[in-house]
Amino acid sequence: MDRLLQSYLLSRRRALQGLVALPAGVAMARPALAAPSKPLSFIGWQYQPQIAEANVNTFKKLYDENVTYELVPGDYHPVVETKLLGGQAIDMMYSEEDHIARWHAAGWVRDLEGLPEVDAIKAGMFPVSVRSMSLPNGKLAGLPYYAGHNAFIYNEEHLSRAGVPVPDGWDSLLDTCRKLKRDGVSDAPYNSAWGQKWPELSWSLFSLWYAEGAPVFDKNSDLVVDAAFRRVLEGHRALYKDQLVTPDIMTLPAEGVPSYCTGRHTFMVLHDYDQKVANDPKASKIAGKVRNALMPGKTHSTFAWTALYLMGAQPTDVNRTWNLLRFFGGKARDGQYHVIKRWALEFGLGSAYKDVMSDPEVVASFSQWRDLGVSNKQVEIATSRDISKTTWFPEWDLFMMQRTQDYIRGNGSLDQLCDGLVGKVAELKKQYQ
Repeated sequence: MDRLLQSYLLSRRRALQGLVALPAGVAMARPALAAPSKPLSFIGWQYQPQIAEANVNTFKKLYDENVTYELVPGDYHPVVETKLLGGQAIDMMYSEEDHIARWHAAGWVRDLEGLPEVDAIKAGMFPVSVRSMSLPNGKLAGLPYYAGHNAFIYNEEHLSRAGVPVPDGWDSLLDTCRKLKRDGVSDAPYNSAWGQKWPELSWSLFSLWYAEGAPVFDKNSDLVVDAAFRRVLEGHRALYKDQLVTPDIMTLPAEGVPSYCTGRHTFMVLHDYDQKVANDPKASKIAGKVRNALMPGKTHSTFAWTALYLMGAQPTDVNRTWNLLRFFGGKARDGQYHVIKRWALEFGLGSAYKDVMSDPEVVASFSQWRDLGVSNKQVEIATSRDISKTTWFPEWDLFMMQRTQDYIRGNGSLDQLCDGLVGKVAELKKQYQ
């Protein structure tokens, strides 16, 4: 089970590209045409080459196209930046939302405004995803790879044994965790991703900050150290001090998901698609016992993001590249979501498109491992992290995680932490002027 789980988590984190099959008759129904002599260039992060090749080949058959796909080993975004700095021409590339403004400002990618049907495409997506994929000027930067959010899950059996309801705020969460530990139901009731990698402690903190009603940053990109912001940090320190989390929570592998699947913990903040792992009997010892609820806090919001496909600033051919983006990040010319729907069914990945998430097959699949009504409500009230589109945010984000880990462990006061975080924003703003 452990080997299966680790393999699954590794593959879905690196790319989560679904293997698609061309529907019977589609390729044969059209006359064979000569593919363009100059191939489109498509670059993406590391994953199983045969799966990426299958998606590309489906596109090539459906569109009579010529595409060269290049896999990037290692740390994707820095490697791609090096290639772009070196002048490599790329028609389409993957990106997380926190790189789109940086790459656009550098002149490496273009926005999609004015391309055919782009307004209708935006209208068919959830507003939080459109905002997530938009540049600071409001223009759409790309099309969705997948849409995710941080979810709050719990072990229903644990709460039943303790005779307590699902907590809906920080005070009740801490009180419930203390009771679960005191009653011997769980020695470490709370779990989350508290490491320093980009989708770990930062994503968890922002989710809980938004759930508590903290804006975190204002319209001037200044840190807002209000009561809600401080409350979440105090809560994290209390969880650690009272030994309501495992001592090695900051170094748990695979974002803490394998640890939760052992049945040791009651609660977890995790990426929404990992609920499928927690309820998979092949990967989890508590399959069937895991339920999802709205994030605990005053507003119950959460952090939502959308990974995306970007178009190079000077594509080989705009129309051809737009076809490629729409095939992978939307509907193909035959009206089918060839890639996106398969991701939802195979990996449990959410989509930015409303009609994909309401598709009967997707609804039936998702409903097997999470409360889709709760999940849909969570998406409706979710918050996109606009501050991530500033050029200096990645540096502040790493600094924040490092300092917050120290604070959680008991080093320094909350005032000292907040002063340091505010000061770092001012320092970076000045540096990046």
